Amino acid sequence: MKPGPGLRFADVLVIEEGGLGGQPRRVETFSFKSRDLSKLDETITTAQMIADASEALRHYGETLNVRRDSLQPLLREGSEVHVQRVRLIYEGGEFKPKGIDDLDVVVNKVQAEVPGVEVFFQ
Repeated sequence: MKPGPGLRFADVLVIEEGGLGGQPRRVETFSFKSRDLSKLDETITTAQMIADASEALRHYGETLNVRRDSLQPLLREGSEVHVQRVRLIYEGGEFKPKGIDDLDVVVNKVQAEVPGVEVFFQ
């Protein structure tokens, strides 16, 4: 949970046990998107991906308040955790951008614009 209106849930929350003082060693979140980017040009695709990455960081990054009772035993020092990595994963296949010569350039632009979010296509 983040401060502000609405309760948000990451698609996947990874908590690695075994840190010092009972805190998790690593916390990561994953956000999956099935957005159809196949018909968009490079400029619009880049803008959409920056918006998605910013939203993922805002909702699932930095510090989270984990509210689920079943996860509390992993969080001995309280329910607030620092998220080390946010991953934004787009479904590939027919949804993958087609009119872009070098998708890695777009991904690098997005990651430079929104540090702390890694972008992938599957």
